[in-house]
Amino acid sequence: MRDFNDYVKNAGSAGDNKNAAGNGLFETVSRIAKNFDGKGEKDLLRAIFKEAEKNKRAGTLSNAEIDGFVSLLSPALDEKKRRYLKKIAEELKKI
Repeated sequence: MRDFNDYVKNAGSAGDNKNAAGNGLFETVSRIAKNFDGKGEKDLLRAIFKEAEKNKRAGTLSNAEIDGFVSLLSPALDEKKRRYLKKIAEELKKI
């Protein structure tokens, strides 16, 4: 693994259902992150949550995809951010 993009490619092709399920959400988050390049973390998180909430309500984002995304991203976060990500994931699952 040379960089983050290699990690994403490897995670998606590993055959792990949780990682594969999170790829759609990961692609959405990546797209949003590119649009928010240079802006604050809070603005980015708000936009990601809003997009995920919209997709969850539309039925295009499943709890399995949310779990896959959390599993994919968690190793890259410190403990405080990991807890926050899990909290957000649980909120999204309730929708």
